[in-house]
Amino acid sequence: MPELILHQYDTSPFSEKIRKILTHKRLSWRAVEQPTIMPKPQLLPLTGGYRRIPVLQIGADIYCDSQLIARVLERLQPQPTIYPGGSEGVCHATSLWADRIFFFTTTVVLFDLIGAHVPKEFIEDRTKLMGGRGNFADLPKQAPFAKAQCRAFGDMLEQQLADGRAFLFGSEFSLADAACYHPVWFLRSVPGAAAVFDEFSALNKWADRLREMGQGERKDMDPAEALKIARESTPTTGGDIDARDPNVAKLGQRVAVMPDDYGFDPVEGEAVIANKHEIAVRRTDPEVGVIAVHFPRAGFRVLTPSAQPRSPK
Repeated sequence: MPELILHQYDTSPFSEKIRKILTHKRLSWRAVEQPTIMPKPQLLPLTGGYRRIPVLQIGADIYCDSQLIARVLERLQPQPTIYPGGSEGVCHATSLWADRIFFFTTTVVLFDLIGAHVPKEFIEDRTKLMGGRGNFADLPKQAPFAKAQCRAFGDMLEQQLADGRAFLFGSEFSLADAACYHPVWFLRSVPGAAAVFDEFSALNKWADRLREMGQGERKDMDPAEALKIARESTPTTGGDIDARDPNVAKLGQRVAVMPDDYGFDPVEGEAVIANKHEIAVRRTDPEVGVIAVHFPRAGFRVLTPSAQPRSPK
């Protein structure tokens, strides 16, 4: 098993999603604590500009976004699976719902409660991350609608768990549990924020069960050590270009990859992987040398470098 280095921060909900998967799979891992806001001088040399957390590093291969990281961990350690009972498709569909819809409503609920106490620098950073789609400071205005949606989403999970099952799909933990847990964990991390879920006893027992899993075999690592490992390693993957891919025609084609929801910072490089679920580009950075940066396909755009303007820094 290669050394797994997770660039994260302890209060990151999406990092908690991956921490639960690492724990379930009984994998040892190294935690590199990254800043919650820009600048991130010991992350961007690895990612080529992508600033979101978490990021999984395996040598000189850098995996961005929790949905791809989950696939990589399953590939490396198939058992115990995160797709019990052949549930891979529904697990990833549930994960995308939790990441993009459920989580956003919990963000609004939380910042309605604590927004007045959040540092100005954090508000400015997250406003830039939104790439012109609004001011992060205005999120509390959506709180009445978000609370109603959170209650609806909470009831969906409550009904799924109402028969006393331990996890969302039955007796076994799945990616769906990790994905649906992280928005609940986000609210439960601040006193009073999770009151919207108080009426759901099965949901809260399930959340307690996942909390008690802990963080597994974690050891902390200094960011400089992670950069050194990347510099002394060589990317291990490449050459997998799907002939039917709609964006990449050939190995080595220059492309730019970026999320389609927020954090619109394109990462440019030569395509070395392009298939249904993954796109990877090879790039060179003066601090770490040759790096392969991997992204999921769902929720990400692949364009020619000149076609995508950069978001404000």
